[in-house]
Amino acid sequence: MKTSIAAAVILICLIVTQCTTQKRTEYVIPEEYTGETRVNMEKMLIDGQKLYKIYCSNCHGIFGNGMDSIPNFSKTQLEAYKSSALLDDPTNHSVALKIRPDDLDLILQFLAFRKSKQQ
Repeated sequence: MKTSIAAAVILICLIVTQCTTQKRTEYVIPEEYTGETRVNMEKMLIDGQKLYKIYCSNCHGIFGNGMDSIPNFSKTQLEAYKSSALLDDPTNHSVALKIRPDDLDLILQFLAFRKSKQQ
């Protein structure tokens, strides 16, 4: 009985520690985005992060087996990537993975507004 209680306490401590040590992604959202606009923007960025984890992180970042950080893409690089996807360039990852244009927009917004380590 005492061993079961001790095991349960240890398990609870591990779960609490794991949940509190996870880093929360921060975003650089312009100050003029307030109220409902800001809430909607944050939701959109969270959705983009989830899609990034699914489609991109295995090669491009901390959520998968890829690199140890998410690359910091410039605005120009993100626009070029989107243009390449819209042109159905077969070398474009999103085309190869058949990512829907709306989902790609969310991913690119996540990358554009994610607070990078250099800021």
